[in-house]
Amino acid sequence: MRKDITLETKERLIPIYEQVEKDFSKFPDIKTTEDFFAWRDNIKKEIEDEFVKAQKPCDDATKKILRNKKVEEAIQGNESLEMLYAWTKCDRMVTGTKALIRTVNDRYGIEDNDHVIKASDVLHNHLIENGKGNVSDLFDLFQIQELNLLVKYQNYEFKHITNRFEFERLIFKQDEYPWPAPLFIAALKAYGVETEDLLAIGRKFLFLGKNYIEEVKNNYSNTEEKKHTHK
Repeated sequence: MRKDITLETKERLIPIYEQVEKDFSKFPDIKTTEDFFAWRDNIKKEIEDEFVKAQKPCDDATKKILRNKKVEEAIQGNESLEMLYAWTKCDRMVTGTKALIRTVNDRYGIEDNDHVIKASDVLHNHLIENGKGNVSDLFDLFQIQELNLLVKYQNYEFKHITNRFEFERLIFKQDEYPWPAPLFIAALKAYGVETEDLLAIGRKFLFLGKNYIEEVKNNYSNTEEKKHTHK
């Protein structure tokens, strides 16, 4: 059901979306969150081609460093693209940590514990602790008639949300349900998420993951030592 949006809300949210759309107009090939990864991969491919043409060897780590440098130079000063880039860093920290957790769980035969740390919980707690997570603004953004976002993006297949829990989980499921990139960034901003929040959330997840892994290793090491002592 469409609700009446106050003038104050419109005056606050419409400029947010319009600036995001303006930012993305400078990168017309980046239409979805997936497109950002494709654009980044193309930059890496161009770097590889340059080294091949120059007949110079270059390892993958160096290619990534050069790629990241070019990406950062290209988006510098573009707040929306910088935020999308920060989201990719956050997502990478979460994905990498989950992989390490699965590895240590497999090593010690721990079952049904792959999701012992949930990224959406880390994000939610961070936002609450910092007075963020504006549910009203998030959903009001989609109902502003002057923007008409659901019609504007009706040709994109993306998962719609009905509550904050779905949105918070969706932030870490963009590989499964890619959103139009301008809509995704505008929704994050409306919800109160900022670039630094994404990096802080990624670092927090990384920290919690390392603590969990150390705890598992210590507990199982102590158990093994006791077994050997009592033999």
